[in-house]
Amino acid sequence: MDSDVKGNAGPLGHDAAAYAQRQDGLSPEPLRDAAWSVAGQRAFGVVLDVGSGSGGWIRRLQQNPAIERILSTDIHDAGASRLPGVEFQQRDVSRDALPWGDGSVDWVFAIEVLEHLANPRHFVKEAFRVLKPGGHLFFTTPNNDSLTARLSFLVRGYFPAFCEQDYRDSGHITPITELDARRMAVEAGFQSIDFDYPLPGRIPRSSVYWQRFVPGLRGRWWSDGLFALLTRPR
Repeated sequence: MDSDVKGNAGPLGHDAAAYAQRQDGLSPEPLRDAAWSVAGQRAFGVVLDVGSGSGGWIRRLQQNPAIERILSTDIHDAGASRLPGVEFQQRDVSRDALPWGDGSVDWVFAIEVLEHLANPRHFVKEAFRVLKPGGHLFFTTPNNDSLTARLSFLVRGYFPAFCEQDYRDSGHITPITELDARRMAVEAGFQSIDFDYPLPGRIPRSSVYWQRFVPGLRGRWWSDGLFALLTRPR
């Protein structure tokens, strides 16, 4: 997960080939594939995509026939507003209120967004507000609880996805652990909080995954990505 090693990996530890296969947007396709399997194909009703970029994740959501309406927001309009049927509003979700009413949304997605936010707590509280009772917030972010991440912090003083290059070029400014995510969720009012770690994890200072040697390795110690599904009480 050393994104400061040229040519080896991106901010989540995916190798260059994964990024070459990506569609529009910044998240590599293996990450979107996993997010789709865990949550995207389950979404329904009114869906809000936060940090939409050019709309790569929205295009995935448009493949789900159970979704009736897609809302979108980002600090800059990189093209999501031009997608057909998408209702785009430009906002800084670190400080602005989401421009939708209380209890108006069934699902909120934030794919690789929270690490870019100066105030992710504000966003999580706003997501809770706009969700209907029983609605879901799903987000992904680099996993800072993995063995690789812990070793990186111990030896180098920073998490792998938050080196100088990630700070400067990718805008990774806020590392989040599972404990941080759980605290933010509880503060906002969520009671059902589920974490998943479906992505592989890279061995420190290499482009090789742990799973190459032990395919069954799963969980937060062995994955480069944290997935969280928060559900608003009914």
